[in-house]
Amino acid sequence: MQNTSPLYHQILADPDHYFETSVVVGESGDLVTEYGDKILFGGIAILVARSGPDSGFTENQIFSLKTSSKMFGNDPEVGAAISQEIELQMLQPAGDIPDMAQIVLYVRACTDALQSEWIQQGVFYIDTRETTASYDSLKVLTLHGFDAMLTAEQYWHDNGSLNWSSGTVSDTAMVGNIAEIMDISVDARTWNIMTNNYRIPMPMQYTLREILGYIASMYAGCFIITEVGQLRLVSLLELPSETNLLIDNAGDYIVFGTDRIIV
Repeated sequence: MQNTSPLYHQILADPDHYFETSVVVGESGDLVTEYGDKILFGGIAILVARSGPDSGFTENQIFSLKTSSKMFGNDPEVGAAISQEIELQMLQPAGDIPDMAQIVLYVRACTDALQSEWIQQGVFYIDTRETTASYDSLKVLTLHGFDAMLTAEQYWHDNGSLNWSSGTVSDTAMVGNIAEIMDISVDARTWNIMTNNYRIPMPMQYTLREILGYIASMYAGCFIITEVGQLRLVSLLELPSETNLLIDNAGDYIVFGTDRIIV
């Protein structure tokens, strides 16, 4: 869960607000984090971007940027572990970008006089790239990437952290174990949903992603990777009751005098 500042909400309440984007892409260097630890993506050491959003690529270097997540659309889906994608077109940078480098997306709210803090909006890993020339001969780099859910495309293996003495483990223990194998943490909101203590047998010959989908179906939801790279269960049961009351971009009710407006 991400917290936003009062300044962010103040800017959103301004009808003339707009958003700025910054993209931090992995740079050349050692394949370690700032703490000196190697990061593995499917068993392959990857580069972790160490720059902050203030030094990332911004609008004057980005031609287009799109992220997508196929969940809860016109036909709501449950029982899946969904990987989000990014498509980025930008000026070709001077340095080389290693294979499977990390792409971290940030946005901030602005007015002509104010700027909010940068808010992280996703962590992705480069899958494909292509360099082309624009109409004025500028080199354009197109990057396509996925989030860390693709690390769940591996068969589950017993790493010794679960107790199988009863033949089963709790659903929460299994999700925690899967996150441990994926080398990510679990969003705390997941535990608020998973309260039924379903029992899971040892899942031999199933991928981590298949197991997550199986558990998600028990709670009428899907697993995703959050904006900050955590594993989270999102359930249809979380949706608030529909009120049809008109709100603004900040989520506040729009009133006429003291009356709320129904749409």
